[in-house]
Amino acid sequence: MNQLHEAQTAIDFTGALAAEIVGLTHRGLAPHDVEQIRRLLLDHFAVAQRGAALPWTRELAAWTRRFAGTGVAPVLGTDYAATACMAALVHGTAAHGYELDDTHDATMSHPGCCVIPAVLAVGAELDASQAHTLLAIAAGYEAMGRVGMMSNALHMIEGGFHPTAVLGSFGAAAGAAVLYGLHKGEVRADVIVRAWGHALSQASGPMQFSVEPDGGNIKRMHAGYAARNGVMAAELAQLAIATPSHAIEGRYGLCRMFSFGDADPEALARTGEEPLQIHCISMKPYSCCRIFHSTIDAFAEVTDQFTLPAEQIERIAVKGPQLIEDQHMMRRPQSVMAAQYSCPYMLGASLAYGPSFYTAYSAPYFNDPRILEIVDLVEFEYDQELETYYPARFPTGVTLTLKDGTVRSSVVMDSFGTPVKPLSPQQIGDKAKALLAEISSDIDLDRVRRTIWDAASSARMLAGAVAGR
Repeated sequence: MNQLHEAQTAIDFTGALAAEIVGLTHRGLAPHDVEQIRRLLLDHFAVAQRGAALPWTRELAAWTRRFAGTGVAPVLGTDYAATACMAALVHGTAAHGYELDDTHDATMSHPGCCVIPAVLAVGAELDASQAHTLLAIAAGYEAMGRVGMMSNALHMIEGGFHPTAVLGSFGAAAGAAVLYGLHKGEVRADVIVRAWGHALSQASGPMQFSVEPDGGNIKRMHAGYAARNGVMAAELAQLAIATPSHAIEGRYGLCRMFSFGDADPEALARTGEEPLQIHCISMKPYSCCRIFHSTIDAFAEVTDQFTLPAEQIERIAVKGPQLIEDQHMMRRPQSVMAAQYSCPYMLGASLAYGPSFYTAYSAPYFNDPRILEIVDLVEFEYDQELETYYPARFPTGVTLTLKDGTVRSSVVMDSFGTPVKPLSPQQIGDKAKALLAEISSDIDLDRVRRTIWDAASSARMLAGAVAGR
């Protein structure tokens, strides 16, 4: 903590990162960067559409109807438009609604559900070009990832804060501020710094939802809050309202207040050879907490791809970091979020119905005996070696003991969907088809894909496509 405070007197990390974000806007995006953002947008579209159909998102969308006509940003799940703040609130909540949104593993956060709603909402208001919109999205991911790596997201969680909620305000603010700057013809570092000053005062997101069996829906709104906060921070940064200029590394800045001073300033350093953070993103094939995707892959190996009869199993031991026992061992979840956060429930649902049967995380299945007979066999074993990889990688192991005495074990270091084992464009499309089929949507997926990949599509057109219009 003292080292961090002393370092801030020598180096302005907040200003340095803002200057790098400006530099990114000057360099622009390479073709492979553009392609990656479009893949992220397609995945985000499907996840947001599925989340928009959930009861709590529908209620939130209905609440925003009072703001109908106050702006031109389409409100997801409705037939009207509103201000960018309101559109981002609903959109972010929907995108984080089903535990299928993209993940920045090193920060244990979900950039897409915060950055993309903020940028598309502001872009719709400005009728920004696609080139400017994609650049702003890249800037938002970059800011959220780099700030998160410096602030030690694992300690943030251990201290009781949700990284997506806290870091998302910074990422969304950067993306929105960049888009405003591009629209005016100049992206300025001091405006980004001022936006982060506003973001710091808005950032929050306690982890209490993770330890209550039926209080988890607020987690969905953490992304909506972050997206809305980012838009508001970027808008207010255009005004002559002074904000702290050391929002990241200051004595009462992000790192000190949310990570308790345990931060790594060097994580902000970047060489020209390193990829942008948009390339450090995992896409989720399974509808549960990202930590357990490697657990599902390991479980698949020891159960012969989930074909092993449950009655043959004596014990299931999951190996990994202490975080699993502290926050993810609930055995009788009674909400969608709690089920998706429960390691025992996730294994039970995967063996009973397969890992891609997303509906198993809904209320009709919470007391399903096929799932619960597996849930009660799951135990946790702390593994110090595996914990050393967190949060850069999310490895876990599963040891299965059968009733005949046979023992099967598997450790998966990098799960399916990570940058090491990425989803192909076809697999992203298949995921989108499956999610749209779940809600009986008649949205033309090919038309959405064409809109995203058409360089002539404006931000307003992209926002409309993602909103299903």
